[in-house]
Amino acid sequence: MLTASTELTVLQGVAEFVFYAVLAVFAENVVFSRSMGVSRLIKLVNDPEIHTWQYCTPVIFVQLCSAPLGWLAATYLQPVLRQALPAWMPVAALRPLIYLTMAAVAMAVVWLFLGLVPSAWRVPCREQLPMATCTCSVLGTMLLCANQNYTLLQSTGFGLGSGLGYLFAVLVVDEGRRRLGSKDVPAIFRGLPSSLIYIGVLSLALYALVGR
Repeated sequence: MLTASTELTVLQGVAEFVFYAVLAVFAENVVFSRSMGVSRLIKLVNDPEIHTWQYCTPVIFVQLCSAPLGWLAATYLQPVLRQALPAWMPVAALRPLIYLTMAAVAMAVVWLFLGLVPSAWRVPCREQLPMATCTCSVLGTMLLCANQNYTLLQSTGFGLGSGLGYLFAVLVVDEGRRRLGSKDVPAIFRGLPSSLIYIGVLSLALYALVGR
């Protein structure tokens, strides 16, 4: 039977997880606050052959899996490598390789997980999985968690929030592009210029929201 102190600890853990997930969705949004994955975002929302959910679903799951893997690498793997490497080579030089490896492992896990869903959803998601994995939003999330010294729970919550934040950014920018296609917008600003201005205004709005 759970004691009051155990229940309080569990509730604190859940609250901490939710807090860092919400933080990653809004205040630390990978697109609006960190400008990660902007080029792919602009291409995605303007590509009718790619459904938003078919791309963002793999992103969410890869972020969720790669963030704790990145924490494990930073906590346990990097100290071992630091001792094994020669003195002239800093372990930070291997960070990109380590994080790419963790992202590849996360991609393999998500690939297997997608085998449990119906084929109508599994096939298009698997097609987008490599592109969803090899993006700076995934690698940047692991780097942010390491630089901020997040715990395993915080890293997992931040990873989930980063994936949801990317979905939020895609939906908002997609709706903005639809509205910016209005005839009231001068022809010279339609397309990429108006999209970049729109993303910039949203980024400034989020910075104002968090008091930066």
